[in-house]
Amino acid sequence: MLRDADELLAPALAATISALQLTDDRDAAVVRLAERYVATIDLAANLAAEAERILARVDPDDLTVLDQLAALAVRVERQAVLEKLGPKLLQALVALQATPAARARQRKGGGGEGAGPNRLEELRAARR
Repeated sequence: MLRDADELLAPALAATISALQLTDDRDAAVVRLAERYVATIDLAANLAAEAERILARVDPDDLTVLDQLAALAVRVERQAVLEKLGPKLLQALVALQATPAARARQRKGGGGEGAGPNRLEELRAARR
């Protein structure tokens, strides 16, 4: 079943990656990983929507306990996919500096390899 493109994550991720104008080939693996997470999340949502559409056409008087359990399983699985992959997708986006917080840390010179000592490291060094 086709869903409105506004509901899909894949086009939004593609726009984000395009806006980042990544030129470093080292980012390619993280981009691919984020694309896989998004594809899986979108697929789970599509399957859940299709199952709900099918169940909506069934006469409520004809539903068996098995049908009701199937509908519940679809909803639980959709939520499980989001709970499992949502944080992983966010981590991939942070690694790409594709979140406001990650970009703010980068502008402040914090985090990342070779960023130098942070404030805690400076205090520890001063204490020695």
